Amino acid sequence: MNHEDTLCLAIIEDSGHKAEGHATALRNAGFTVRFDLVNNLDGLAGLFSSSSPDIVFCGTGNQLPDLNSVTRLLTERAEGVPVIAFTDEITDAAVNDADHNGVMALVAYDDPDSLQAVMKREQQTVLLRRQVRQLGKRLAEAETRCSTLMESSRDAIAYIHEGMHIHANNSYLDLFGFSELDEIAGLPIMNMIDPGDHEKFRKFLRSYDNDSNGTLKIRGVEPGGNPFDAVIEFSPASIDSEACTQIVIRNHADVELEAKLDTLSQQDMLTGLCNRQHFMQVVNTSIQNDVEEDQLQAVAYILLENFKSIREEIGIAGSDMVINDIARLVETACGQDDVIARFSDYVFTVLHYDSSKEGIQQFAETLRQKVGEHVSDIEGQAATTTCSIGICVLNEHTSNAQNILSRADLACEVARSSGGNQIHTHSTTVDEKMDAGNEDKWDEVISATIREERFHLVYQPIVSLNGNAGSRYEVLLRIVDEEDHIILPGQFLSIAEKTGKSGEIDRWVINKAFSTLVEQGDDGSDVEFFIKLAGATLEDPELPVWINRILKDYRIKSDRICFEIPEAVAIRDLKNTRTFIKAMQNLHCRVAIEHFGCANQSQLIQHLPVDLLKIDGSLVNGLASSEEQQEKIKTLIDLARKANIPCVAERVDDSGDLAKLWEYGIDYIQGNFVQEPSKELEHDFEGELA
Repeated sequence: MNHEDTLCLAIIEDSGHKAEGHATALRNAGFTVRFDLVNNLDGLAGLFSSSSPDIVFCGTGNQLPDLNSVTRLLTERAEGVPVIAFTDEITDAAVNDADHNGVMALVAYDDPDSLQAVMKREQQTVLLRRQVRQLGKRLAEAETRCSTLMESSRDAIAYIHEGMHIHANNSYLDLFGFSELDEIAGLPIMNMIDPGDHEKFRKFLRSYDNDSNGTLKIRGVEPGGNPFDAVIEFSPASIDSEACTQIVIRNHADVELEAKLDTLSQQDMLTGLCNRQHFMQVVNTSIQNDVEEDQLQAVAYILLENFKSIREEIGIAGSDMVINDIARLVETACGQDDVIARFSDYVFTVLHYDSSKEGIQQFAETLRQKVGEHVSDIEGQAATTTCSIGICVLNEHTSNAQNILSRADLACEVARSSGGNQIHTHSTTVDEKMDAGNEDKWDEVISATIREERFHLVYQPIVSLNGNAGSRYEVLLRIVDEEDHIILPGQFLSIAEKTGKSGEIDRWVINKAFSTLVEQGDDGSDVEFFIKLAGATLEDPELPVWINRILKDYRIKSDRICFEIPEAVAIRDLKNTRTFIKAMQNLHCRVAIEHFGCANQSQLIQHLPVDLLKIDGSLVNGLASSEEQQEKIKTLIDLARKANIPCVAERVDDSGDLAKLWEYGIDYIQGNFVQEPSKELEHDFEGELA
């Protein structure tokens, strides 16, 4: 169940224990639940003023409001929200009271099965009611917003019906010399058109389809009678549910300014290339559009190597000059139709068009050579760099820009971790197998991969921003197929979970990670590993026993291990997650929730005594330019701080994002800005970020 299916409950009870009991009964039946507890009518009214619960659970108690008062308040504040009433015993009187007040169901406190059955039967109806409420709220907000925007707009806007004005904003009145709306109501629009263009205007209106948009270049008449050139935009509209036509005469200065602002919003301010957001939009659009049969599209992900060292040597201003040099160099290597972006601090991306895969490879090779041969002269000091390039060719298996960039990024990592200054192309072989849907075949592929140990581990540092000592690494799995092609871990592990192999893979990773820790010897005594676990692994009751045994076999201090559980898994399987966390903490291992914040389940940490929260990278990536993400991140950090739980920000790839995280007081960061994943445990944790 995804976050859109989360049931939001308002529970009227006299104790948190009872409320948690209702929520637990639903979670045990597979529902995702979020609830707010109130114990009086004022609390319920306040709740509906600030949020929109899907359903109200009304308990029985001497200090609680009666059912009639609750349903009366809902009629006034939130008509249509259903009520489930709870009672100690199902009696005729209780049933009659429930029927009289129109509740959805009456359930006994000691009968959670009935509650589960009611919710399974009514779930879709409840969620549909929510959608209707949300749509109604959005419509009202949109109408208010449109009215406000229209009145404040410098563009002249009017509404006409059968050629007559029925409404206009102040800009329209000023344009044609009117002071009051009453002066224009019922006036023919033809009066605002230069007589020489009357026939042109009539002809346009006769052919105009009232259900579509249209544009007409024509001359209007100023208050003094002088004509002026105008472009009038026509679009269908309604006022007070009556169909009409909206006309807009743009303010030319605003049009030019809007175009400039639009262009600036798509550009990287340093290089003038596309920024990340615009590039992603372009790639998504490209996927949806058909291309010529003899043309291929590919995304090249270009990582400048050792760039942090360059920045340290010549400073920020000097490194910016190098970035600009490389940007111009990339432009000269690209074709006329190619789209180029500065994707992050020292990563460029190109949407490249070519006639063949060989042509794409040659393009990347030319680019690699140009970067390696280029020397930037920064105030008499030479600066050189090389690059690793990952390529993903667009095809029927590449469904969206995020998917494509992830594959190109992984291909780039393969090139970098193989020695750097190389090119690696993502193989579509695995994608084709995935789409084939042959689970039996994949079961054998996964079994062979495990049997032949075509895995290896890489490690990415997690750095403290508040001076906490110690070396922390997340353990990441890398997989190759029988043809030595890199397989995306997400692809492989999702199939492994379906075929029941994910537990076996997780045990391989744990065993290999423990072995690596032992190899560090005394010098690695302060190294801590963060190890990911799949959802199915948590269902294995023998896992804690096995972990305890190999901790003893390897003689590893358990506080050097932190297991990561995805937020979605914790929500879906709260019972097993709790059991596992308790077992690990009894062993003195730590547990973190990763991808935290995706499901908007802020109350999750109230039910799980975790040691760390890892904020999902999708909320971190692009943080510097998104006010919505900034508000979300601040809320999550404040929530964690109140619960006294440290936070890690995942996928920190940009200095602008890091600056915001520093401002908000994040505890730890992880991402390519710090260091790309590496086979070696070699990060300098005593450096500038530590």
